[in-house]
Amino acid sequence: MSHETKKSALVHSTNVKWSDIDKVKFYGIGTGLYTAITITLHPINVIKTRQQVLTNNSFQNISNVNLSSSLASIGRNIFKLYRGIGIILVLAIPTRGVYIGTLENSRDFIRNFLSDMSHFQLNRSSTNGHDTKSINAPLLVSISGGIAGGVASMAAQTLAVPMDIISQKQMVMNEKVYAESGSAVNVISNIIKNDGWRGFYRGLGLGLFTSLPVGSLWWGTYSGAQHVMNDVVIQGMSLNDRNISHSSEHRFRSIALQGTVQIISGLSAAIVAATLTQPLDVIKTRLQVGGGAQTATAHSQIMTFQNVAQVHTPQHTYSSVVMDVYTSFGIQGFYRGLGPRVVSMGLWGTALSSAYEYLRNVSRMD
Repeated sequence: MSHETKKSALVHSTNVKWSDIDKVKFYGIGTGLYTAITITLHPINVIKTRQQVLTNNSFQNISNVNLSSSLASIGRNIFKLYRGIGIILVLAIPTRGVYIGTLENSRDFIRNFLSDMSHFQLNRSSTNGHDTKSINAPLLVSISGGIAGGVASMAAQTLAVPMDIISQKQMVMNEKVYAESGSAVNVISNIIKNDGWRGFYRGLGLGLFTSLPVGSLWWGTYSGAQHVMNDVVIQGMSLNDRNISHSSEHRFRSIALQGTVQIISGLSAAIVAATLTQPLDVIKTRLQVGGGAQTATAHSQIMTFQNVAQVHTPQHTYSSVVMDVYTSFGIQGFYRGLGPRVVSMGLWGTALSSAYEYLRNVSRMD
């Protein structure tokens, strides 16, 4: 297998233009893949949300609501891990469509625009008497991916915020109230009754403000790490090419290396994006679900339906939530749920990016 052939098999699939993708095939297969991934990883999102929001009235020990207690409180019934899954499956498909469409079109535009700028030009070289331009590919890929990821995340918020509000309210209800009034229909009805349609967009401003750095950091880190890792893999395979047979052994090695690249790139992006934006996510989640720590009960540490309905009363403003978290828990309060969020973003990122790369390749028009 030649060096160029190996490179074409391993190179980042964003080299495949969005215009060359069969959209029907892409979204058709993608819907099934995304649904399966959502169902598999949804429990981690439930744990993260509960850990960020739930507390007791003493406010003395942040460890009272940690990963182990969150697991213990819902471990008695596996179905509790799937609260809110219905509304997410309904709205996630159009949300993902908006996200991917915006990501692909904006990334192609940004990359083409930046590639002609002098900041991304490396040394010119002469080949057969002709000058050729060398592009700073890692930098170009990281910046174009980062900007496009931020823009796509913001565009998807119009659907993602209502989805988050409804599903998160279901996640934090106590068992009795959830059994009686925890359906998505009842939650939607209660939001309209108390806040009107604007209740579905509580925290939209912070959501937009959060989605930009999250999307930019994730895609920027992921794209750059994947590009660098692919170059390392290609060089490594070239050095050992003569010792590798062009058989199933080589194909297995190629798949294993691509899998390693995906995992490292996804985890790197998750750690960077989750750690740097966790305070914003904590504030947004608490604001959307029920404001400050006072909304939780001392005994069950789980919100009632009445408390959940009071999404954004006058005392539940951005500043009041920030002060409540800081007064109750200190600076570490803004990093509640960081562990589950890193795991969630790592697994989601790795799974979705792998499915995304696969879809781009299998959906190419011949």
